[in-house]
Amino acid sequence: MSALGRALVLVLLSVAVPLGLVRAHASPAAGVERMYVMACGENRTEDVSAWSPGVNVGQPRVFSNHCYLIRHPQGWLLWDTGNADAIAAHPDGVSGAGGRLLVRMPKTLASQLKELGVDPMAIKYLALSHMHPDHTGNANLFTAATLYMQEAEYDAAFGPDAAKYNFNPATYDKLRGNPVVKLRGDHDVFGDGSVVIKSTPGHTIGHQALLVRLPKTGPVLLSGDLVHFEDNWVSKRVPARNFDREQSLRTMQAIEAFLAETKATLWINHDKAQSEHIPKAPASVE
Repeated sequence: MSALGRALVLVLLSVAVPLGLVRAHASPAAGVERMYVMACGENRTEDVSAWSPGVNVGQPRVFSNHCYLIRHPQGWLLWDTGNADAIAAHPDGVSGAGGRLLVRMPKTLASQLKELGVDPMAIKYLALSHMHPDHTGNANLFTAATLYMQEAEYDAAFGPDAAKYNFNPATYDKLRGNPVVKLRGDHDVFGDGSVVIKSTPGHTIGHQALLVRLPKTGPVLLSGDLVHFEDNWVSKRVPARNFDREQSLRTMQAIEAFLAETKATLWINHDKAQSEHIPKAPASVE
């Protein structure tokens, strides 16, 4: 080989190694592997106008309700715990929300976790959108998890006046001994951007939503009760019993901008029509 040929080979080798290193370091973090969407009850009202003031007066509506189990290399995260499993013993449902709802739990959360082979004590991270009973119904099963809550919500839920906020401490009282991360705003749970808690106050004093970046589906925002159904989201309607109406409106406007920026899809927890198109456990969403 000529001197010129040897020089070209050396140049190519010197370039190839750094390019390989660049590709390796540019690889994205492992992030979320998959998510299971579990049906965690149904709530029926005979007059949905309490959730959409001035609209649909006297019209019935069924609200879906879900729990979301997220698999990340750092461990299992559970978002919300649905209606209480004990309600499953009453197939016709029980009265809830001061008689405004008929609350049902056709399939328990415990049985769905068992079907997935996940022990409640294996849940490492627990985050609740807020502390209303249809989201904390089975929270007491997860006493080994680290709890992620906005500080204002935590103080209200575990303070002396929980009932003032329409919270039911019996559904979550065993979490008092859990390790807790008290938040004052947004929080990147795993430090890789794949699961981010978004502070969304208004429905309750410390309500939060969850951004999940799925490997195939892309980014989705789990609403909690930021909004209850799509009509309310489009029209920016605030339920009559929200903690702070003006704050609710500001939050919805901020989240609308966030969705546009991130290209995330809003998954509305209580919107039954939308949820019917989302695969349910034991199938997963990737």
